[in-house]
Amino acid sequence: MDGHRHERRHHFRTKARPGRVLSVRFRAADHTGWIAAQTRDIGVGGAFISSALLQPVGSTLTLELTLPTTDQTFTLSAVVRWAAAGPEGGMGVQFVGVDIDVLLELNEYFGASG
Repeated sequence: MDGHRHERRHHFRTKARPGRVLSVRFRAADHTGWIAAQTRDIGVGGAFISSALLQPVGSTLTLELTLPTTDQTFTLSAVVRWAAAGPEGGMGVQFVGVDIDVLLELNEYFGASG
């Protein structure tokens, strides 16, 4: 019974696509310096930021990233929804007030088959 529940949860989990790791930097609202990180998963609603420097849940971040396909730099506001420490650690963030056209372009890049 327990194994079946695990399979169902795994089935609905979004898988990171190989080759779609993107450099990103973020800045917490109460800090002036940028922190370099990476993201492997961006959707219309938010992103996973891989970083050892975790920010508290509920804090607001400014993210900055550049898509290799366009060379356009995107600046996004996000709120930290969860954080996990460890070798594969990072933060789940939810985008706030970001233009839908920007989100769709990001989603298309990360949704493209590698």
